[in-house]
Amino acid sequence: MIPRMLRDEGPSGACREWDPRSAPPFVPFLFLMVLGLFPGWPGCAPRSIEDPVVVLADPEETSGRHAAALRMLEATTEPDATSRALKRMIIADGYAVDVRQMAYDRMKIIDPEGLQRLLEIQMPKIDAIQWRARLCELIAAEPWIDMTPTLIRAWARPMPNWVEDPKDRPERLALIEMYGEDRLADVLVQVMLDADPVVAANLRARCWELLVAEGRRDRVVELLASSDVSPRDGMFRDLREISKRTGIIPANREEIIWARTLCRPENTGFLDAAAAACDRVPASRRSSLELRDLGVLVAAMRLDPDLVKQDEATLYEGLRKDVDVDGRRLYSANFTGWNDTHTERLREVRRKLDWGDLLAMRIAIESLGIDAVRGHVFRYAERDLLDESTEFGGVISVDEAGRIEVLEFKPRLRRGDNRFEATQEMFDAAYTGVFHFHNHAQKYDNQDYAGPHMGDFAYAESTRANCLVFTFIDSRTINADFYRHGGVVVDLGTFQRPD
Repeated sequence: MIPRMLRDEGPSGACREWDPRSAPPFVPFLFLMVLGLFPGWPGCAPRSIEDPVVVLADPEETSGRHAAALRMLEATTEPDATSRALKRMIIADGYAVDVRQMAYDRMKIIDPEGLQRLLEIQMPKIDAIQWRARLCELIAAEPWIDMTPTLIRAWARPMPNWVEDPKDRPERLALIEMYGEDRLADVLVQVMLDADPVVAANLRARCWELLVAEGRRDRVVELLASSDVSPRDGMFRDLREISKRTGIIPANREEIIWARTLCRPENTGFLDAAAAACDRVPASRRSSLELRDLGVLVAAMRLDPDLVKQDEATLYEGLRKDVDVDGRRLYSANFTGWNDTHTERLREVRRKLDWGDLLAMRIAIESLGIDAVRGHVFRYAERDLLDESTEFGGVISVDEAGRIEVLEFKPRLRRGDNRFEATQEMFDAAYTGVFHFHNHAQKYDNQDYAGPHMGDFAYAESTRANCLVFTFIDSRTINADFYRHGGVVVDLGTFQRPD
């Protein structure tokens, strides 16, 4: 007999079907001769699986062998080994979606509580986009109501370039499938109110953040005014204080932490100064203030109170003369290979800038005009140049005596010469400061990196801080760029090393 199917297993494990009736007359005879010459030849028989756990631990194995190993594992008498193998397939990189789902389905049967705990921790971290989307579909189809907080945490984690429209995030669509779109805001509010204020503080902040992102700022404003929320609830107590004294409503998790930090006893003086400065801002302008503007306002009051009196037109005209004169060379970072287009020229960014941005940039330029400040920036950049393990960064602030400070902070981790990892100590200082800053000082001729890049934009988007980046153009020249969330960046020009 001539076999109807010959297996030809390459890396893909695919089979090709062969029908002898469609072959030339001599082929069957030739095939039998070859088999006779090699009686021990195993042909394309599939490799046997001796240990299914070993097969499942290797993402490079074919989907067919993964599936076979999973079926073998179902009969195992070692539940711990089974559980570990299934968990790995669900969360580790490299596995096909179909076998991941087989692992998920099996885990749901043998240990649903373990699966829930696994996803609570790991689902927001899963970067396998197709599998993460499929997980959302599986949760919604059941529906698995207990996974609502996990979907919220995963939804709140930024996933740039995943979906074009944020409303198409699969976690959001799963929640809509489970509850209906008209109840989405209600679900976020209820989860926030039901969550433990201490244990689930991050979840509560994420619910708030998503409500604001969904355009439901009105709901968080209602909650701040509601008597149904206990006055002993620390988060709402602090956010009520910030809202009452400054009129500002935090937009995301980081701003909630920022606002609550300002309510600590050690920051009483700064918050008093910020509230007093806000009172001097016209009501029409005050409604657009953000937390990042408080440090700018306090600094302006300490440096020159008349700065707060200037309107947008006056501030813009002054900046235009300093940084946007015709013929001035503009240094911009090289984005070749990245799907990014933006401008750093003041006049072209003007429509995106608000009064607080203009005031912040005025303070930055005035600060860098002081020899002592500029000298500190250069010396710090020189030390950064010699250290190839990290970028250097810190905070620029104005103390109570009106003196500009360049505060240096060691990195939290050293991950290479093109990255700076800020510490919590730096964030604590920046909450009452004016700018976060870091250097692009890998070499003196560094103009291809003059300005924020993709990681810097992501940092600004998350922190919502006012940021500066200093870049060496040559040994005696540094370029300064102002940037913040929304992809806004303005080249502030070049500054010379003091003699």
